Amino acid sequence: MACHWTIRGADLLDDTHNLVRADVLVADGRVARIAPHMEPTGRDLDAAGLTLAPGFIDIHCHSEFSAFVYPRAESKVLAGVTTDVSGNCGASPFPLVGEFLARRQAEWMPHGLVIDWSSPAEYFARAEASPSSVNRALLAGHGALRAAVVGYADRPTSRAEREAMRRMLDEALEAGAFGLSSGLIYPPGCYADVNELAGLARGVADADGVYTSHIRSEGDGLLEALEEFLAVVRASGVRGQVSHLKASGRANWPKAAQAVALLRRARAEGIRVSADRYPYLASMTSLDVFLLPNWAFEGGREAELARLADAATRRRIADEFRAAHPDEEFFSRITIAAVHPDRSQHGVGKTLRALGDEAGRDPLDAGLDLLREHETQVEVTYASMSEENLRLILTEPYVAIGSDSGLRHMPDASADGPPRGLAHPRAYGTPGRFLGTYVRDLALVDWQEGIRRLTSLPADILGLADRGRLAEGAWADLVLFDRARIADRATYENPWRTPAGIRHVFVNGEPVVADGAHTGATPGRVLRRGQA
Repeated sequence: MACHWTIRGADLLDDTHNLVRADVLVADGRVARIAPHMEPTGRDLDAAGLTLAPGFIDIHCHSEFSAFVYPRAESKVLAGVTTDVSGNCGASPFPLVGEFLARRQAEWMPHGLVIDWSSPAEYFARAEASPSSVNRALLAGHGALRAAVVGYADRPTSRAEREAMRRMLDEALEAGAFGLSSGLIYPPGCYADVNELAGLARGVADADGVYTSHIRSEGDGLLEALEEFLAVVRASGVRGQVSHLKASGRANWPKAAQAVALLRRARAEGIRVSADRYPYLASMTSLDVFLLPNWAFEGGREAELARLADAATRRRIADEFRAAHPDEEFFSRITIAAVHPDRSQHGVGKTLRALGDEAGRDPLDAGLDLLREHETQVEVTYASMSEENLRLILTEPYVAIGSDSGLRHMPDASADGPPRGLAHPRAYGTPGRFLGTYVRDLALVDWQEGIRRLTSLPADILGLADRGRLAEGAWADLVLFDRARIADRATYENPWRTPAGIRHVFVNGEPVVADGAHTGATPGRVLRRGQA
């Protein structure tokens, strides 16, 4: 890289600088010099009145496939994100075989993506050959590993199967994965036990990687699920990260303080655990995860659809669901966000209650029919969380900020209507909402701590030595923003709005955002563990 810039008169802000006004020289992709004043050495950028921070590291993403479809990564870089960490919740893009591959291909073929890789090495090669405006880091997914060895079978793994999974995990770590993720509410990861997870996590500990987990329950079984997570961390010695820490469902809101107390005690014992959280009160995931018991997923998608088509099995599903969810308001809090892109979009933006009322049917039946019609490809938002709990969690110093969203593009204003399906506003607005609402307006933490949660904390969790800080020699991933104006503008009805106040973004020393607009540059790199 031969791009030189002098950023003049910015207020520097990270875990070592707190609004110190200085000039910063960017040369050959890195921060070459920081000084009170410098003579012109390259192109000048007047940053008077702006704050200069390290580029934001989105610690919890799902961009494994969308990165190939949307290389400009507009939803990320226009929000100040310079590094995207994907492969979370057990769903990495490697290894890809059998049912796991079939599900991913069915999801992404309508977007024009042909999956032509299987192994970690093949994925990394494909990623490095593809343009990107954002840096990308990957985790290996336990769900993908289990699917490759055991398929979608609801049973414990044998010793030979666990050894095969461990070999695949080692292959991913050697290729550059930063650790292992699990998604214990999703098939086939939901069929695993502590011994299986701890055995894999030991390999991650040996490589000084991180184990992240979408724990087995975020609602009724939250505390038990956290204890299970801590058991895996203790047994393996791995660094652990709780994904999107929350207490879901009004009846479970009092458990948030208990969950925080559990993590505080573990940290006081010297257990290396952290967490991440998005600053919103609704989650987003697959509808079948909400409506179906784990046994209904066994055998893969075709078996799942067959169960949905069988009247007796549907009655069993309904009976189990009603026993677990007696609150009828549940259906009013579930909103259809996206369905199969080639099928009717009629339900998008409506609650399950509204869909049922429209057809004069039980909302559960309406949801099960929707899953059949769209071959299980139904995404929903679930308004289930407490603002009080969110503020409690965001004040915890070990909680990094992650969007829990894949990268997306900005809709073409000349196209007929918006894209099919609704994104979660967190896809576009996470940094702006955290900094504008919770740091500036509510003062839950000060500016220096707020920036740390978006930069050096996630860098430390991953083990990124030269990113996430403003230091001479560090990679020049940088964001210039207006502290008075930064704010989230995305909504659930219109999520395609990037934050206000983000003015300039550099990735590896090259401007990807200038005066709030994408430059078209794609200087992002694929980061590999030990080489990042």
